[in-house]
Amino acid sequence: MTIELRTVGARALIEPRFGGRIPQLFVEVDGREEPLLYAPADPAEYDRQPLIGGCYPMAPWPNRIRAGQFAWSGREYRVPLDAAGEALHGLCFDQPWQVVARVGRVVEMRCDFGRAWPWEGSAWQRIELGPGFLALKLEVRAAREAFPAGCGWHPWFRRDVAGSAGVTVGVAAASRYVLEDGIPTGELVAPAEDFLLDGRQLGQRRLDDCYTGIERPEVVVEWERLRLSIAFESPRPHLQVYSPPEAFCLEPQTCAPDAFNLSAAGSVVDGAAVVAPGRPLALTSRWTWAPT
Repeated sequence: MTIELRTVGARALIEPRFGGRIPQLFVEVDGREEPLLYAPADPAEYDRQPLIGGCYPMAPWPNRIRAGQFAWSGREYRVPLDAAGEALHGLCFDQPWQVVARVGRVVEMRCDFGRAWPWEGSAWQRIELGPGFLALKLEVRAAREAFPAGCGWHPWFRRDVAGSAGVTVGVAAASRYVLEDGIPTGELVAPAEDFLLDGRQLGQRRLDDCYTGIERPEVVVEWERLRLSIAFESPRPHLQVYSPPEAFCLEPQTCAPDAFNLSAAGSVVDGAAVVAPGRPLALTSRWTWAPT
């Protein structure tokens, strides 16, 4: 069942059955309700293409794990690969979530990782809609044993909000991961040229890159008539930026892609965490908007 949260000037839809995602967030712009998220018209499309559309949580890892393999505590582990041969975006985005609380404009949900994950654990998230803001919290929780973990959100944004002909994106990041086949090599470079997220038009730039060294964990998005701020917080905040022609994605994450393998290689900037019973990994984000 779709859950609808309403407040002054905004409305959010939540789909527990389709990955615990927010398929749409509507905000009022010049007296008219405008959708911010790129999403299919029929939510049932998520059964066929769960990776595309809305805003969904990624856990117990965000983004990719190389070949679905990693080592931890002296043992080798494997996680399932998708049809394209990738271990992408965790184990919860295509699973039903259980609603554990709903009070006013707040919803809490959880999702067990199941047998596909070597350890017993779950993801939990809280979604709150208020006047001018959307507050999110995501946790990875261990039930019995400690294990490596990461998490994030994957929002798909529209390029044409309120009829805008373009969109700008800004974030103060000191470093960008060098990638090989979409996987970090462990090398960091300073963002330059088309990789700069300095408030310029996103335009035709085709990015699929991860940023770190973020001085102030906040992404500023501006359409012609609306400004959106996405603030996020975790011990080592990262941001994945993906910009296909039809949309763009700004993904707050606790770690880099393939963070478990980067940890094994001795990287100190990847942000991979270890969770244990009573010690979850948490990521928070707060979206705020205002007309321009």
